[in-house]
Amino acid sequence: MRVLVFSYQVFGLINVSTTIIVLSLLLISHFKSNNRATFTQLNRYSINNLAVMTSIQLENIKTELLKNVDLRGDALQKITVEVLDQRVPYYNWTGLYWMNDLKSQLELGAYVGAATDHTSIPYGRGICGQVALSGATFEVPDVHAQDNYLACSLATKSEIVVPIYAEDKLVGQIDIDSHELDPFTTEDHELLEWVAQFIADRL
Repeated sequence: MRVLVFSYQVFGLINVSTTIIVLSLLLISHFKSNNRATFTQLNRYSINNLAVMTSIQLENIKTELLKNVDLRGDALQKITVEVLDQRVPYYNWTGLYWMNDLKSQLELGAYVGAATDHTSIPYGRGICGQVALSGATFEVPDVHAQDNYLACSLATKSEIVVPIYAEDKLVGQIDIDSHELDPFTTEDHELLEWVAQFIADRL
């Protein structure tokens, strides 16, 4: 009987040790892998330890913005940039620029973040200026890899600019700066394109 008990205890210790070794190897494998996304919570993921947007968070933000559906113009735009800033941790500067075709420049509207000297931006200059000409979304995973980049802050590492169209006319853009490298996902694109239309419908 003592031999059996001893054998059982030894076998149990071996199983525990084996489990610990396997888990350790899996953890090491994870850190060495090239996989960028790791499940962390029910409705959020992590990219390089950065919580990024999922479809659930996207819908939650839309729902929150739709509470202000009766607002128009500046009032709506101010609340919109505030909601984006509050709800998305890697949106470190969130603002709107508006087209002034007579002067061929963008002019700063509502924003949340550090004060900027770029209250007006000539068409073609920087990421925003390029979008003013192309009329297409421009995502920059690493701003330091861009030649035509207008630096607003030394902390900015990535940027996304989404055009705003009103009745098929390019009238402005949403500009997001992030202190993280390559944080933007498909959900960010979907959200910001939805927000652009949401604003355009309520100018």
